[in-house]
Amino acid sequence: MKQYEYSYSEKKLGYSLEGEDIIFRVWAPGRETVTLALYDDPLDIRRTLHYMIPDEDKVFEITLAKDEVTPYYTYILDHEFEVTDPYSTAVSLNSLRSAIVDMENLKPPGWEEHKLPGAIAETDAIIYEMHIKDFTGHKNSGAINKGKYLGVIEPGTTHLGFATGLDHLKELGITHVHLMPVYDFLTVDENPDRFNDDSNYNWGYDPEHYNVPEGSYSTDPSDPGCRIYELRQMIQKLHEEGFKVIVDVVYNHTYRGRNSNFNLLAPEYYYRTRTDGSYSDGSGCGNELATERPMVRKFILDSLMYWVNEFKIDGFRFDLMALIDIETVRKAVNILRLANESIFIYGEPWTAGMTTLSDKLTTTKGKQQGLSFAFLNDNFRNAIKGDSNGEGRGFVHGNCDMKRETEIGLAGSIFYDKGRIGFGIAPNETINYINSHDNLIIYDKMKKIFSQSDESFIVRLNKLAFGILFVSQGIPFIHSGNEFLRSKNMLDNTYNSSFNVNALNWSLKSRNNGFYNFFKDLIQLRKKHPEFRLKTGDKIRESLKFFDVEREGCNCIGYTIKLDNKNVEEGKYTLVAINGHHESCLITLSMVRNHIEKQYGLTEDHLCIIEILNMDGLVTSKNSRGELDPHGVEIPGYSIMVFSLAERCVK
Repeated sequence: MKQYEYSYSEKKLGYSLEGEDIIFRVWAPGRETVTLALYDDPLDIRRTLHYMIPDEDKVFEITLAKDEVTPYYTYILDHEFEVTDPYSTAVSLNSLRSAIVDMENLKPPGWEEHKLPGAIAETDAIIYEMHIKDFTGHKNSGAINKGKYLGVIEPGTTHLGFATGLDHLKELGITHVHLMPVYDFLTVDENPDRFNDDSNYNWGYDPEHYNVPEGSYSTDPSDPGCRIYELRQMIQKLHEEGFKVIVDVVYNHTYRGRNSNFNLLAPEYYYRTRTDGSYSDGSGCGNELATERPMVRKFILDSLMYWVNEFKIDGFRFDLMALIDIETVRKAVNILRLANESIFIYGEPWTAGMTTLSDKLTTTKGKQQGLSFAFLNDNFRNAIKGDSNGEGRGFVHGNCDMKRETEIGLAGSIFYDKGRIGFGIAPNETINYINSHDNLIIYDKMKKIFSQSDESFIVRLNKLAFGILFVSQGIPFIHSGNEFLRSKNMLDNTYNSSFNVNALNWSLKSRNNGFYNFFKDLIQLRKKHPEFRLKTGDKIRESLKFFDVEREGCNCIGYTIKLDNKNVEEGKYTLVAINGHHESCLITLSMVRNHIEKQYGLTEDHLCIIEILNMDGLVTSKNSRGELDPHGVEIPGYSIMVFSLAERCVK
């Protein structure tokens, strides 16, 4: 590998349609000969061979007339190995052979001119993570195209009178749909007759062809163009309904290692190795891509731009982003921002094992500062719920040790003060979440810790956890089904569990409709109140002030946010009170007045307290208790409450 470790070519790789010709190019520095093999049928053994010519950078190339080219192709290396094209944009069933398609002919009506959702500030986003098959695959989803791209966008689907699928997303009020892997992955059989096999399931974090949509989610996976057309249909409809679309990308490892098309084309180049020649395994999946090498970096940048240009993607979530070197991340952010100034970029700031990539090159917390991308915030997650899979407790379970870390999260994980130091400089650098697809889903985590408690208590803890999420500065992220208490049967890593475990059971929406309505209210609270969506670290430090709530124990958090309202009846401050203990705590008005005078330098002789949110949801004019006790308010155990502090109350 040494002789081509620093090789680089600017040439466009893959195939290109140029007038009446097709140009094939592949970088194969580890090979003496490369032969293009063309097939009429993906399972055919008959083929025509065309020898490719290398340039000085070992980019092998051939130009053929379109009428000479058949639909499927591979590359034969040194008359020994046959591989698909890493730059494939279409493949046959189960990724056996690369396919040639004309992307111009695979555009749904209105694709080019369809209206994209307008730009919004990142802290105004509410991200909803979903797996395509999970979302509508269950028998009660009401969808016709269950578990497919098209199933996601079917209008009017219901179960027991409650909206499912697309209409559910619209009703819920989220802004961004985060799609778990929709590129081509290997661990699911794409044969349609196996789609409903309970064991034929995977999340998809095992990439094979990065630029090809996954075929099992299409209605005809044997047609290489169908998956492209239907994924575009889905994205277009989501855009038209006002949702931005984020895709999960896994540029840290591949499913295959030494037998991958990458490694056979350029042995030992695409992967990091240890001194003994074995693969570095910071991914926990057997290998990791050497993103710092020029042609690996080029592939990643080309791939990202392909998804933006051909699928109008609005954002990317980088799996195990720490394994992608920081220089590649910087370059990716720069080219993506040039293409779309408002594109969303975030990732995981950790590895899944030891890596040979030096610490100074890993993309970890702190290195994102000022670089216009965000990290999934495991500090926030752990502060709220404790450890991911065990019985370790978080703030919502009464763990006093997590109070300060919870306050850091509430303040957007910035450097708030000397006692509350986060990893960011602005709230748009933190993706706050309770759980994602990984580990125990939060409902199961609550059940594990309080296994003897009744259901009403488990529901209350979930309300408290998500209440904290939606009043925290930063960007909230939820996993599909969190909104109606989804369970995964107490399994903590369901990436290849049965579909029966992973499918979104829509009957939970009716069963837990009270919780669902509370969850919707949390989203509306955040949307209606910009004080929970502050844009800068300076504004947070200036406006948000914590105060001590006196009680036995330490699990009450109180803070105010000073508002910019001019109308005294609209409220001058928002007060948030969070109780992570079974006993109630009291917040007196004198305590609040003293706090305001100390923190803001203002004297407030006349303040009335009006409920905005309690554990039943948003307080409306119909269920409002009006001005509360002028002496103060009691915060029940395991509760979150939000109040308006106004100079004069509306009668």
